[in-house]
Amino acid sequence: MQLTATIVVVGLAIFLLVRNVDVRLVLFGAGLALASLALRPLVVFDVFLFEMGNGKTIGPICSAMGYAFVLRATGCDRAMVRLLLAPVSRARWLLIPAGCLVGFVTNVAVTSQTATAAAVGPILVPLMLAAGYSPVVAAATLVLGCSGGGSLYNPGDADLVAIHEASQAPMKQVLDAIFLPLLAGFVTTVAAFALVSGRGSAAGEPVTAAAGMEATAPPERWKALLPPLPVILIFAMMPGVFFASLPPPFEKGLPVSHAMIFSTAVLLILTRRDVSAQVKAFFEGMGYAFVHVISLIITASCFIAGMTEVGLTDRLVRLVSGAGWTSKVAAGLFPGLLAVISGSGIGPSVAFSKAVLPTVSAGNLPAALDLGVLSAIASTFGRTMSPVAAVVIFCGAFAGVPPLRLVKTTALPLIAGFAVTLVVVFVRAGIRP
Repeated sequence: MQLTATIVVVGLAIFLLVRNVDVRLVLFGAGLALASLALRPLVVFDVFLFEMGNGKTIGPICSAMGYAFVLRATGCDRAMVRLLLAPVSRARWLLIPAGCLVGFVTNVAVTSQTATAAAVGPILVPLMLAAGYSPVVAAATLVLGCSGGGSLYNPGDADLVAIHEASQAPMKQVLDAIFLPLLAGFVTTVAAFALVSGRGSAAGEPVTAAAGMEATAPPERWKALLPPLPVILIFAMMPGVFFASLPPPFEKGLPVSHAMIFSTAVLLILTRRDVSAQVKAFFEGMGYAFVHVISLIITASCFIAGMTEVGLTDRLVRLVSGAGWTSKVAAGLFPGLLAVISGSGIGPSVAFSKAVLPTVSAGNLPAALDLGVLSAIASTFGRTMSPVAAVVIFCGAFAGVPPLRLVKTTALPLIAGFAVTLVVVFVRAGIRP
């Protein structure tokens, strides 16, 4: 009876996600229902309370989003986009790969996909339209770049924080594990999209200037160098990169929140104008992260607690912890499908990492990292081809393209990209499909 009821609860949760019910409500409600089946509903409330004040996730994620909001308030994000796009503004054939790359790089610094699209879109889309590309190609370039996984190279990203916490692996090891699979998947996605989309566009004349590119270029070009500052600091102070070891309390490297707060202070000193408004923007960014990211982590943890109480977590671990290729495919398939259905990449990825990685990492840390990496990339690509994802809706609306049409344009390149990601992980793990 309990197994039947469990299947009904999970099926109902998926149905509600398809019906566009808020993913946080669905995750919390399903977790509570599952825990109630095991006669332990209070476990969900305990997990909610713990995650609501978990500094290991709140600190890095909220401070990273706070810095992103200050970059937007000071125009540093747009300055970086202008600097990156300026070399290709006259080369039409480079606009698709370069536009995707600029979105990707911007998303490393600005970990919100929608915020990244808001910074890149006003410059990239007019460039592409002026070059003769159709609105759907321009919108697809914007969404692939801004939601293609750049944030997964930022140590403050929620997916990476979840893998780090669940596996207990050093953040450097997590970043090493995700670097090549994500790069291969993203490059393949962009190449496939460019090959298909480049043929169907009008020839167009060489672009002389994009709307807002040259006429409104800011005089303070140094602003373009500030967005990647915290990421550079974090990487530079990781043990083994430039320093064999660091004195206490930085034995494990510079904490993400320290890097974000220090970089914010540098930015405030350099800009000096309207500091009060910029400080307000930082805390507004922290609040935005709590509402839109931390809330997903909290409710995903509640769902995992319910799954654990009824034994679903153990079943999932047994399914994906094998040494063969089927476990790796499952690690990508389940979170990826949930991301397409829900429009959230964070919820499925974090839920998967919290459910699976603690047990797997105890016996095989490299295998656990592979599973976490595949889950994070699959969730990212799944969100990018979800018609209900905020970034897809924003990019479509910005270029006047319906979200479903945009998804039809990007789905096959994203699937091809993830297939290459799987192959890279297979080869690294010594697995033959």
